[in-house]
Amino acid sequence: MQRVLVYIILIGIVYFFIKKYAKSFIDSSTPKDSKSEKPDGEMIRDPQCGAYFLKQQGVKGVVEGKVLHFCSEECYDNYFKRMSRD
Repeated sequence: MQRVLVYIILIGIVYFFIKKYAKSFIDSSTPKDSKSEKPDGEMIRDPQCGAYFLKQQGVKGVVEGKVLHFCSEECYDNYFKRMSRD
C-alpha cells in the first residue's frame, strides 16, 4: 500500500514538471500575433489615400501652417503634386 502511495506521489510530481516545462516551451516557440497586441500610439488617417497608420510611423508635412501626417513618402509627394495643380 505504501509503495502505491509513493508511486502516485512520484507520478504527480513528474506530471507537474512536464506540464510546467511543456507550457513554457510552447509559449516561447509560438509567434506572437501582432494584431492581438495593442499598438502604442495614435492611429490617424492619411489625407491623400485615406489609409490609417500610426502617427509616429508617418511622414510629416506642413501645408499653409497646418501639420499633416502621411502614411508614406509617395502619398506625401502625391498630395503636394495635387495641391500644385489646383
